[in-house]
Amino acid sequence: MTKSKIGGPALVGFYYLFFAFIVASMVWVDGNTAFYVSIVPFLVTAAFLVVICFGSRRAINIRFLLICMVLVPLLFVGPLERHTLYIRLFALEFLLLFFLFTEFEVSLAAFSRCLNLSYVMYFALSFMDWLGFLPLVSEDSKNSFFISLGGFTIETLYGIGGSTADIDSYSGLVLIWNLFVNRGGRYRLVMIGLSAMAMLLTFRFTPVVALFVACFSYLFVRNRLLAMLALIMPALGFIAVLTILHFNPSAQPPLMPTGTSWYSLLWDATHARSSIWVGQVHYYLTEFRLGDFFLGPMDERMTVDFIDDDGRVHKDSYNPHNTYLALLFRSTILFAIIYALFLWAMSRRARHNTFPVIFFISIVAYTNASIMGLQNPAFLLVTMFLLMAVPRGHFREHFRHDFGGKAHELRTGSGIQGQALC
Repeated sequence: MTKSKIGGPALVGFYYLFFAFIVASMVWVDGNTAFYVSIVPFLVTAAFLVVICFGSRRAINIRFLLICMVLVPLLFVGPLERHTLYIRLFALEFLLLFFLFTEFEVSLAAFSRCLNLSYVMYFALSFMDWLGFLPLVSEDSKNSFFISLGGFTIETLYGIGGSTADIDSYSGLVLIWNLFVNRGGRYRLVMIGLSAMAMLLTFRFTPVVALFVACFSYLFVRNRLLAMLALIMPALGFIAVLTILHFNPSAQPPLMPTGTSWYSLLWDATHARSSIWVGQVHYYLTEFRLGDFFLGPMDERMTVDFIDDDGRVHKDSYNPHNTYLALLFRSTILFAIIYALFLWAMSRRARHNTFPVIFFISIVAYTNASIMGLQNPAFLLVTMFLLMAVPRGHFREHFRHDFGGKAHELRTGSGIQGQALC
């Protein structure tokens, strides 16, 4: 089945998701209630569009039908409890986005425009609040830091959600998108400069490291086999870290000074996040029942008190600061399905210039629980665009558009233009 050449309905949905994210970030209510409310209009409208599309023709998209058969039952498993609402809505959002990307052809130029314009709006509001011109974030809601430079004290840039984590990796995503994918886009250099400035003003280590690692991957990852290994090896290393923390956290690492334990080493390396992982992984392995693997108790039952590397005490927190663990705890079944689809799509559609963006997202997800979720839609949309909207082709063929806005393929180093895509 061919896609509709009209990408308008999908783009309207994307713009709404970004708009809803910005509005919900400025509404201060407990938990994720604002994001729950903001996502409902998109879900209802997209579901209505599904009914219209399938009611107007005989042909049925087999891929979407198969995903429905797997995910729809998950939406109705067990009683409707507060802690399961998040993952139910996320599963439905993923399902409907899968439909939009399957049915409608969205051009690279249009998608880049959507991503960049929404980021500019988010950055402008965040920057104005940071400078003190717009009182969008209350003082007691801020999760920022103060850095001393040359005798001056500077507060780290934070997003309109109040946290530095809301904008650091987001800025890095927009930066690497415009570096590698949006090569012929208008205002590309402006977006690179803006997002780079924002990322540096957060003074956070993770997005900078992820950016450099992703850029190096462009030099050394030359085929899809290496791309798959680059994604899987860190995941295996992370599993090894969790295994050590669970079974023998006090053991001494090789080549380390006497008195150094795996726990203390990883506590420093992860900025105290390993303290959360120890308690939550133990609960996952010992307390989860069969039904929890479908819809898990990602709530107060997984609370871990800890002190971070800045000396701040965190009590009653169940945020693992890790997207993989957050999805795993909320629904092991859904996590397995999405990760399997991710690797399968990677093996078929990853390109030389799109892989660094995907690799960047996979790295920052280790230190941020909101990379894939109901909050910022940018990471999910970018991942699905690169693995669904980009056509199959050789890994060495770049996916990009020329200065006229048309997308095309360009084989690395050959200068041979491929077939136009839109």
